[in-house]
Amino acid sequence: MLWKFIFWPVVWLSVFIPGWIYSYNLSGVVKIISFFIGFILFLYSISLISIAGRTLKKYAHKNGSTTFWPDKFTPLGLYKCMRHPMHFGLALLPVSIALMWGSVPVMLSAGWGVAAAFWFVLMIEEPETIAKFEDEYLRYMQEVPAFSINPLCIDEGLKVLEISNIDKPMTQEESKVEVRGFEAKYYDTLMNIITFGWYPSFIKRVIADLRLENGDKVIDFGAGTGRNALLMRKYVGDSGQITGVEIGKEMKEQFISKTSSYSNIKLLEQSIEEPFEEKEKYDVVFISFVLHGFIQPKRNQIIDNAYSLLKEGGIFAILDYNEFDVSEAPFYIRFPIRKMECPLAEDFINRDLKTMLEKRGFNEFLKNEYFNGYLRLMIARK
Repeated sequence: MLWKFIFWPVVWLSVFIPGWIYSYNLSGVVKIISFFIGFILFLYSISLISIAGRTLKKYAHKNGSTTFWPDKFTPLGLYKCMRHPMHFGLALLPVSIALMWGSVPVMLSAGWGVAAAFWFVLMIEEPETIAKFEDEYLRYMQEVPAFSINPLCIDEGLKVLEISNIDKPMTQEESKVEVRGFEAKYYDTLMNIITFGWYPSFIKRVIADLRLENGDKVIDFGAGTGRNALLMRKYVGDSGQITGVEIGKEMKEQFISKTSSYSNIKLLEQSIEEPFEEKEKYDVVFISFVLHGFIQPKRNQIIDNAYSLLKEGGIFAILDYNEFDVSEAPFYIRFPIRKMECPLAEDFINRDLKTMLEKRGFNEFLKNEYFNGYLRLMIARK
């Protein structure tokens, strides 16, 4: 049994050795294209490995079983789509890294790795599985392919693992809204990468939709790195004012670094869910992908804070998730919300934001939707 654990590291090592010996890499546009293809393949392979492993852990053991190896036939989730999702993910992993690396020798040797992996699965692993589950598995082989590159397989796999958080009591400790460390230090770069360059143009469009005017005074709740402040300054001009509210160490440092040359942009170190002592009144309060990360009582306090900071007739602009049924959303929406976001995000999605704002005194609502309606800019007037 031990050699089965050794097999994969040996195959991976043999795939990468040519890249260390021969330095022949792609360059220019071809390298960029190769990187993005490799990145997508990397996400797919990691998803296969993770979802398959969690499926086996959850369903593939009989009650009271203490064995490491599955002892219960489990044609569920990913395993309804392909017979060997975990091994397929393990086989694709070095291919994805080779493409991101851009090493031609590694790309060529990755073919050997895939061939070796398929041989191992079909000639070693599968006969053992047939011996264990007999006719049941033989029928399964006739109906389900060994491998599949269909991305909908991920969706099938997630459905059997998801547990809704709708009725679960929420706590603030579950929040991921405050970003720290490496993620905070490289936040803008990471946002650009994970959205494939979509986020910068998206946030520019949102700021344009605020319809800011020259001379407006804006306060930005959860101002982050200062990217939004710089975009808003183009509209409010030299006579306007922007106050960023932020408490994260790395975020504050970046905000100051980016905005220090503008005298009309300032930073306020304040928790947005705590009452403000600020006496100044603003034309616009803006909050971007922050409100969903708080439990409901704190969301209400944040809304009250916005109301108290606004001039009469001022607007509260909330960029965040729209309301929709997460269970019915496609996997590329459902997966990040349920597996990457905190449980508070789905709790927020299931609430009526307009009603929340009306109860705190806001009216005259305007709504802009983005990304097929999954994201929304809600504007409410005091």
